[in-house]
Amino acid sequence: MAESPFVRLAETLDTDALGVPKRDGGFSPAFLEYLRLLFTAEEAEAASHLNVVPPFRSVQEVAGEMGRSAEEVQELLDGLASRNLLIGGGGSYVLPNMRLVVNYHQLREETGKDDIDAGELYQKFFIEDGFYRFYQSSAAGTPMRRAIPIGESIADEQKVLSHEEIDSVLDGIEGGFMAQVPCPCRVRTEKLGIRECKDEHPVASCLFVGNMARAAVGLGWGKQISPEDVKKYVEETREMGLVMMVDNHLGFDDGIICFCCGCCCSTSRGITRWDNPHAFARSDFVARVSDECVTCGNCVDACMFNAISLEEDADMAVVDETRCMGCGVCTVTCSSESLKLYRLEREPIFESEDIMMEKVARENLAAGQTRLRRD
Repeated sequence: MAESPFVRLAETLDTDALGVPKRDGGFSPAFLEYLRLLFTAEEAEAASHLNVVPPFRSVQEVAGEMGRSAEEVQELLDGLASRNLLIGGGGSYVLPNMRLVVNYHQLREETGKDDIDAGELYQKFFIEDGFYRFYQSSAAGTPMRRAIPIGESIADEQKVLSHEEIDSVLDGIEGGFMAQVPCPCRVRTEKLGIRECKDEHPVASCLFVGNMARAAVGLGWGKQISPEDVKKYVEETREMGLVMMVDNHLGFDDGIICFCCGCCCSTSRGITRWDNPHAFARSDFVARVSDECVTCGNCVDACMFNAISLEEDADMAVVDETRCMGCGVCTVTCSSESLKLYRLEREPIFESEDIMMEKVARENLAAGQTRLRRD
């Protein structure tokens, strides 16, 4: 019996640094079913001959391997590119990475064809089959995202580096091009009718920056936003109690800034709901309480990581520094301004995205989560 083209496509996608969802020693059946929502069998066969990351492969290369005419293969690949399932054009293509693949249906708030089915399959391959662990960190626990603290939360005279303060991050974005894109995590739970934070705030957006922002606007996923409006939006998300996250490396000028809740987010839930203590890196700050604490308890309610407690008849709140992620969300709610962030260097940050992803890929390959890519 011939191997399914969807299995062959999964084998190709499994060369991504994150790998693909697995179950019982093989590919997750839910993930293979998910691929059927994205590709026809003929399209899956053609796409399986591409790479997940550059180098791009040509129509001629794919046609030769498939034993099909270049014209037929060009039509297949152009059709996939027109649906944003491939990157490239002009005869050369590459598959999108797994982060884009699993969120494909959820980058628009309108409910389209297959969106509900895609969300239900995500619940199976991402949550039940445990792919969240590799979406968040490597098999060895290297996190790919990092909490960034609220600037106003940091106590006076504390050392703050440029990558640790959101205004500096925004100012460093080449060309200043940014776009708001609906948060795929909350869009997914909204479409499935299971969004727990529905009464607390709107779906809200992620901020795409640099080349990713240009691509998102071009694909119709989001809208360009001015630097001034970005800073206003950051203030709004702070009031919502959302945790800011960026990629866990320096030189962040092309990527995504997330504003995460604890009930929908594909990253934060590793800590708030599941069993991945390395879901994202803590900032190099920790919340501490001063003697001015009036035990209002607002911080206890605000902390989605259960890092703050207030015992009956206690004279101040207590922070568990091993659980504190250094985001500063708790400080915004403090009625006495007695809760601030203080420097505590805890986790290294990578020099570049390439260095970070090379480490993640090595660790996942060593653990059998990924496959070697084609030469």
